[in-house]
Amino acid sequence: MSLVLAVLLAVTLGAPFGKAEARALEADGGMTVEVSVELDGGRSAVLARAVSLAGELPPVAMIDQGGGRWVGILEFSGREDVEVAFEAIDGGGESDISALSSLTDLGVDPAVISPSVPTRPPQDEPGPNWWLFGGVGAGLAALALVVVWAAGSAVDKRSNNLDNSIDVDQTPDEPEPEPEPDD
Repeated sequence: MSLVLAVLLAVTLGAPFGKAEARALEADGGMTVEVSVELDGGRSAVLARAVSLAGELPPVAMIDQGGGRWVGILEFSGREDVEVAFEAIDGGGESDISALSSLTDLGVDPAVISPSVPTRPPQDEPGPNWWLFGGVGAGLAALALVVVWAAGSAVDKRSNNLDNSIDVDQTPDEPEPEPEPDD
């Protein structure tokens, strides 16, 4: 029965791709999936390209099993029904890319995939940390206040004015010459 189900769940992709399949190998926390695709000959490399809700994941190189069948292992941190496309690269560097197919379309049991779909889109890149800029600004302001306070509390040692109050008689260092008496 499971063989019949696997054959029914396999997807046939457009040329040069043939039948594509996927099966879950492990689903503890994350998920490990084996994907396979059949291709016509003359390919030097095949990549599996997965796309999740968060964006495209790094491509995974597949191994030639012979007879035009390529197999690869995809590892995911979550249990999301990601979409997979296959890229076949020939010896000259030309490539063909298949259409995207979800893991459940390729044969992974829907019970393995997490039933909940994220309700909000992926978070954007975090912006600048405004609290950090505010903290640096507050620190610079505090430093400036300390400098102003230190400069303002300097003691005028020449006038013996220890508290810098203005009501103290401040006399110059050199006495003024006394005026000469008029005869």
